[in-house]
Amino acid sequence: MQRFAFLALLAVSSLFLVLSQTAVACDHCVAKQKATQQASEGRMRHVGGSMGSARYEGVGFSTVSADDAVRKCCYWGQRTPTGIGVVRGNGGWYATVLYR
Repeated sequence: MQRFAFLALLAVSSLFLVLSQTAVACDHCVAKQKATQQASEGRMRHVGGSMGSARYEGVGFSTVSADDAVRKCCYWGQRTPTGIGVVRGNGGWYATVLYR
Protein backbone atom coordinates (compact mmCIF):
# COMPACT_ATOMS: atom_id res chain seq x y z
CA MET A 1 0.00 0.00 0.00
CA GLN A 2 2.82 2.43 0.81
CA ARG A 3 4.43 1.74 -2.54
CA PHE A 4 1.17 2.58 -4.34
CA ALA A 5 0.84 5.84 -2.38
CA PHE A 6 4.42 6.76 -3.25
CA LEU A 7 3.87 6.02 -6.95
CA ALA A 8 0.64 8.05 -6.94
CA LEU A 9 2.42 10.98 -5.28
CA LEU A 10 5.24 10.72 -7.82
CA ALA A 11 2.77 10.72 -10.71
CA VAL A 12 0.92 13.76 -9.35
CA SER A 13 4.14 15.73 -8.81
CA SER A 14 5.37 14.81 -12.30
CA LEU A 15 2.07 15.97 -13.80
CA PHE A 16 2.29 19.25 -11.85
CA LEU A 17 5.83 19.82 -13.15
CA VAL A 18 4.77 19.21 -16.76
CA LEU A 19 1.72 21.48 -16.43
CA SER A 20 3.72 24.28 -14.81
CA GLN A 21 6.34 24.10 -17.58
CA THR A 22 3.58 24.14 -20.20
CA ALA A 23 2.03 27.23 -18.61
CA VAL A 24 5.38 29.03 -18.70
CA ALA A 25 5.92 28.02 -22.33
CA CYS A 26 2.41 29.31 -23.10
CA ASP A 27 3.22 32.60 -21.37
CA HIS A 28 6.20 33.04 -23.70
CA CYS A 29 3.92 32.38 -26.69
CA VAL A 30 1.35 34.92 -25.47
CA ALA A 31 4.05 37.53 -24.83
CA LYS A 32 5.57 36.94 -28.28
CA GLN A 33 2.14 37.28 -29.96
CA LYS A 34 1.50 40.57 -28.15
CA ALA A 35 4.94 41.91 -29.13
CA THR A 36 4.30 40.83 -32.74
CA GLN A 37 1.00 42.71 -32.79
CA GLN A 38 2.67 45.85 -31.42
CA ALA A 39 5.41 45.62 -34.06
CA SER A 40 2.89 45.12 -36.88
CA GLU A 41 0.97 48.22 -35.73
CA GLY A 42 4.19 50.19 -35.26
CA ARG A 43 3.28 51.37 -31.77
CA MET A 44 3.96 50.26 -28.22
CA ARG A 45 0.78 49.55 -26.27
CA HIS A 46 -0.94 47.06 -24.00
CA VAL A 47 -2.67 44.73 -26.44
CA GLY A 48 -5.18 43.26 -23.99
CA GLY A 49 -6.75 39.81 -24.06
CA SER A 50 -5.25 36.68 -22.52
CA MET A 51 -2.22 36.87 -20.27
CA GLY A 52 -1.73 33.12 -19.89
CA SER A 53 -0.99 32.31 -16.26
CA ALA A 54 0.34 35.83 -15.60
CA ARG A 55 -1.34 38.53 -13.53
CA TYR A 56 0.55 41.60 -14.79
CA GLU A 57 1.82 42.82 -18.14
CA GLY A 58 4.57 45.26 -19.06
CA VAL A 59 5.41 46.68 -22.48
CA GLY A 60 8.54 48.39 -23.74
CA PHE A 61 10.19 49.77 -26.86
CA SER A 62 13.79 50.50 -27.81
CA THR A 63 15.74 51.62 -30.85
CA VAL A 64 18.94 50.27 -29.23
CA SER A 65 18.40 46.53 -28.66
CA ALA A 66 15.95 43.78 -27.72
CA ASP A 67 17.42 43.62 -24.20
CA ASP A 68 16.93 47.37 -23.79
CA ALA A 69 13.26 47.03 -24.83
CA VAL A 70 12.74 44.33 -22.18
CA ARG A 71 14.47 46.42 -19.48
CA LYS A 72 12.14 49.33 -20.31
CA CYS A 73 9.00 47.24 -19.70
CA CYS A 74 6.72 48.18 -16.82
CA TYR A 75 7.50 46.28 -13.59
CA TRP A 76 10.92 45.07 -14.87
CA GLY A 77 13.04 44.29 -11.81
CA GLN A 78 10.02 44.55 -9.52
CA ARG A 79 8.03 41.40 -10.39
CA THR A 80 8.88 37.85 -11.47
CA PRO A 81 8.59 37.34 -15.26
CA THR A 82 6.69 34.31 -16.55
CA GLY A 83 6.88 35.09 -20.27
CA ILE A 84 8.96 37.40 -22.46
CA GLY A 85 8.38 38.24 -26.11
CA VAL A 86 10.46 40.63 -28.23
CA VAL A 87 9.98 41.39 -31.92
CA ARG A 88 11.93 43.69 -34.22
CA GLY A 89 9.58 46.06 -35.99
CA ASN A 90 9.72 49.27 -37.93
CA GLY A 91 12.03 51.59 -36.02
CA GLY A 92 13.06 49.27 -33.19
CA TRP A 93 12.22 46.42 -30.85
CA TYR A 94 8.82 45.89 -29.22
CA ALA A 95 8.67 43.88 -26.01
CA THR A 96 5.99 42.38 -23.81
CA VAL A 97 6.78 40.82 -20.45
CA LEU A 98 4.20 38.86 -18.47
CA TYR A 99 4.66 38.67 -14.70
CA ARG A 100 3.46 36.55 -11.80
